[in-house]
Amino acid sequence: MERKSMTRRVFVRGAVASAAFVGMGGLLAGCATNASNSSTAQSDASAVEEPAAFTVSDEVESLKVATLGKDIKIACVLVAKEESLYEEEKLDVTFETVANLSDGITAVSENKLDVLPFGVIPTCTFVGQGVENVCVFGGTIAEGSECIVLPENKDRFKKIEDFRGAKVGFFPMETGHIVMQALAEKAGIMDEIEWIIYSDSNSAIEGVRKGEFDCAFVNSGGGYIASKSDIAVSMQPGDLKPDFPCCRQTTNFDNLENNKSALIKFMIANLRAYEIIQNDRERAIAALMGYSGQDHEYVESLIYGTDVYDAAMIVEMDPYADAVCDFYEDMKTTENIPADAVYKMEEHVDTTVYRAALDEMIARGENADLWTKLDADFKSHNTIV
Repeated sequence: MERKSMTRRVFVRGAVASAAFVGMGGLLAGCATNASNSSTAQSDASAVEEPAAFTVSDEVESLKVATLGKDIKIACVLVAKEESLYEEEKLDVTFETVANLSDGITAVSENKLDVLPFGVIPTCTFVGQGVENVCVFGGTIAEGSECIVLPENKDRFKKIEDFRGAKVGFFPMETGHIVMQALAEKAGIMDEIEWIIYSDSNSAIEGVRKGEFDCAFVNSGGGYIASKSDIAVSMQPGDLKPDFPCCRQTTNFDNLENNKSALIKFMIANLRAYEIIQNDRERAIAALMGYSGQDHEYVESLIYGTDVYDAAMIVEMDPYADAVCDFYEDMKTTENIPADAVYKMEEHVDTTVYRAALDEMIARGENADLWTKLDADFKSHNTIV
């Protein structure tokens, strides 16, 4: 689709807050200073009446982005790739496959990769350990977790109290189980639940089938896959705690300082892909089928849901800073990171890249209702940074 040439000047609301990121370099250094700078920057930002300008380069820029097999969870990134939206925004994106999320977040922290669009647990874990050079700057998926059970137990697990005395399977990098553990801790029943680690979705399904687990938490369409094996979905953690983060987009502070133009272009393209996903279902499904090799039913079920499957994943590009920081506290509550960790997640979430990209989409003037909604969402979900 042709579109008019556009200005490359975008606006970053609260851009003064990025001053907190200046000088963040080596691991485990200067956290007290960073906290002080962050507070000063926040105070200064609140006094700014007009958004600060940020000029996006007219030159072709580049980013190295991690992928993880053929997982379609990063739907906006994949649609942007398949629809050549990055090239249209003068951005050369190189995709590099990582073996796992640990390798991915390590590569980002060491400046070997620019963006990891998967996971939130690895980023929070690194922050909790004092690793400075990681920062969430956008969203990918919210919620996305499902509780699978034998069909006869479909109505057994609904509320947190229902899990008292149960054997619960979980995968350490799946976010839903941490949300449920935090809820169980607050309800005083954490010690009455047996938590059992499984290695992959097939192990979760088989564990439920054989009675090794009373239930198991899965994501990435695990509930859809399980339903093809006569296993049922009883509930979604999002029923009890809406909008919790699944995958986020993580970069490093070096990129935020030196390659911010490329990150904004990346987000603009992703927002254009988001618009396709929202308004042109068949076009989005075709793009995701082309990338993943999966059939129409699989892609439609995971991204949109059907009459027989309630999609657990919510596609989003907003960083949802409030939810990320709340999830970090859940990880502390459940001791997935040290409960006494002094490092603050608020200092590792940037909202200015997404804000600049969203302002650019608003300025282009098309699909105003969609961007107005996202603008309202941004204001309600990013109050702490």
